[in-house]
Amino acid sequence: MTLPELIRYLDYCSEMLSVTSKIAALYIQRFNDGVVLNAVSDVETLCSGLSGKVWQKLQIAESALDAAAS
Repeated sequence: MTLPELIRYLDYCSEMLSVTSKIAALYIQRFNDGVVLNAVSDVETLCSGLSGKVWQKLQIAESALDAAAS
């Protein structure tokens, strides 16, 4: 995988995590159950943590791409 492809892939991963978190938030609107609330909270926490790690890798890849272009 080339560096631009890796950057695109990581960007898609970040978008997928965002959509997953939003779907979980929409799901909770229909249910008022403690178990569901906890599960959605866990999904949102997991997505947030994974998104942070993806963005770290994305910044490293973009820095490497900039360094290669120079």
